[in-house]
Amino acid sequence: MPKDDEDIVEVSCPECREKVRVPREKAERDFKAECPNGHEIPLVKAL
Repeated sequence: MPKDDEDIVEVSCPECREKVRVPREKAERDFKAECPNGHEIPLVKAL
């Protein structure tokens, strides 16, 4: 797997089930993502 793929977090929106890919650095900094439909997705730190 290329290094670039390891730095991406993929989550599903709980409201519309749209898949969202977020850079790991942004996910760890903001603990949230936004789907293409404008829904905010809260993120938690994974072990």
